[in-house]
Amino acid sequence: MSEQRPSVYTENGSTDYPGWQGILEPGEQILWQGQPDRRFRFAPGDLAKSAPGLFMTCFSLFWMWNAAQGSLVFSLFGLFFLFAGLREMARPVLLPAYIRSRSWYTLTDRRAIVATDMPIRGRRLLSYPIDAGTPMEYVAGDPPSILFGPETRNPRNRAGFHFIPEADRVMALMRRMQRGDTAPSPSDDARGPAT
Repeated sequence: MSEQRPSVYTENGSTDYPGWQGILEPGEQILWQGQPDRRFRFAPGDLAKSAPGLFMTCFSLFWMWNAAQGSLVFSLFGLFFLFAGLREMARPVLLPAYIRSRSWYTLTDRRAIVATDMPIRGRRLLSYPIDAGTPMEYVAGDPPSILFGPETRNPRNRAGFHFIPEADRVMALMRRMQRGDTAPSPSDDARGPAT
């Protein structure tokens, strides 16, 4: 008995898309795939998140300096706190960049898919249906982002396609899906965000 796989139509006309068996529904088309920009980004709110790490780093350096006056070996116990403080200072900038480097985005004719592959946590795939009721936000930037998940206090934590170079084209495809237009084909070359 042959295994039944979903019919996925690609640009070259084939109906099989390796790696997507069991994930896509029958007839579901992939319209766009991409990855977020991996550059480090420092937002104003990151300074507040780094403050405890800065305090811990400064305190451990002060403590190690004073402890070294009595015993060099005793001062080495401060290294643990020094490294913990440095880690907490760098975390708001390094961790999001690392997560972006391990993320992949897919837009089908029915939904948006965000996949991550992180050490220890493993692979994770989150799917968000795109329809007329889906709230979407185009966030200008270099490159822009498209947010479509539930509202959060911090836009960085909201689900979406963060920092994608093709944001204008992807937003236009998503707006067509919201209007209920016939399924856009992968070769559609829509430019600019639709309103």
